[in-house]
Amino acid sequence: MSFKNHKLQLVLRILLLAVSIYALSWVGFNPDYRSTFIGLAIFILLQIALLIRLYDRTNKLFLRFLNSIKYDDFTEQFYTSGEGKTLRELSLRLNEVMDKFREVRAEKEAHMQYFEVIVQHIGIGIITLKPDGTILLLNNAAKKLLKVGQLRHVQELQAVSPQLALGLQQLENGEKVLVPVRQGAEQANLSVHVIELSVLGDRIRLASLQNIQSELEEKEMEAWHNLIKVLTHEIMNSVTPIASLSASAYEEVSSYTDTAAEEVTLLREELADIGQCLHTINRRSDGLIYFVNDFRNLTTISVPQLTHFNVTELLQEIKMLLRGQLTAKHVALQLEVPPDSLILSADRAMTEQVLINLVKNAMEAVQDQPEGKVLVRAYHDERSRISIEVTDNGHGMTPEAMAKIFIPFFTTKKSGSGIGLSLSRQIMRLHKGTISVQSELEKGTTFVLRF
Repeated sequence: MSFKNHKLQLVLRILLLAVSIYALSWVGFNPDYRSTFIGLAIFILLQIALLIRLYDRTNKLFLRFLNSIKYDDFTEQFYTSGEGKTLRELSLRLNEVMDKFREVRAEKEAHMQYFEVIVQHIGIGIITLKPDGTILLLNNAAKKLLKVGQLRHVQELQAVSPQLALGLQQLENGEKVLVPVRQGAEQANLSVHVIELSVLGDRIRLASLQNIQSELEEKEMEAWHNLIKVLTHEIMNSVTPIASLSASAYEEVSSYTDTAAEEVTLLREELADIGQCLHTINRRSDGLIYFVNDFRNLTTISVPQLTHFNVTELLQEIKMLLRGQLTAKHVALQLEVPPDSLILSADRAMTEQVLINLVKNAMEAVQDQPEGKVLVRAYHDERSRISIEVTDNGHGMTPEAMAKIFIPFFTTKKSGSGIGLSLSRQIMRLHKGTISVQSELEKGTTFVLRF
């Protein structure tokens, strides 16, 4: 028998059960009504089972609801058609709760995707890891800085920088450190800042990585510029009057010795010696003034006048320009350029100046080699930037020399002012580009220009 009202079913089943129990008690254990007794007992048990089943419907409804929450399965829907108004209302409310859960989860996932996109596109490298070194998150900026793919453990960074791998695990909360990282020909200084968070009771270490190499170079160049300005100003203030006075004194002594009488020959000879000394002072003062003016070039570079020009044509012109020097020093210069044209937007004169300086340095580096070779190669790098390499097969440089090679006045050559590479780096910075060096002893040196 089926009824559409849940309460009516419950009431009728209880009444029927009561009547059946009363009938069973009235029949009793009379042998004459044994079959009736057994039939009533079975009927009562059946009524109890149906009553329990009716009661379990509500329990099963709640159990399905709780399991859906437990296993995050919010696709469950509850239908109780034909079970009465109360169960229909209960099913309706449970479905509303499930809809709310689905809405909250969708909103949560949308926020997670939103923040994940922000983290992946932010310019600062982000690494999150557990205290045991397991990496939870490595954003795109960190991958580009470290030139790695997806990592699972911080120890995998040992190949990039052992100091970085150690610092990510051992830095105290809120501590910052500067980590030098060298990748091929490029030198980078990473500012690493580590903080600790507690997420649902678990400790998480969050590290931010930022390449401040350009900022360090800019501050370094600014400091050198200020120093050069002060030095050249003081030297010029001191040397210029000396040069002027020595020149005037030399002219006066020369005029006197030319017109002096024969009887003052000894005095004339002494004055000639004095004049020669004054002339030497004047000549060396002029040389020092020229030397100081040369250093002033570091602080007076004009703004680049950008034009579009063919890199291959520029390299061929430089080879033609240096052909005589290359022949005299028995150095072979080889150009390696792609078949398609490389059009560079830069100041042509400045770029030519930098390349000539690098090629001349390479020529001097290989002049003691039995077969001196210089290779100039132009190409697009992995970021589609135009890059030019100048490679020699000279004796190479020590790591200490590479660290100082771009410092003004520092030079590894027997003769040289030490401003050529510093000037080249400043020119590249004005072009928003970089110049880097890679060298090994007895294996040669490579300078790389990236525009």
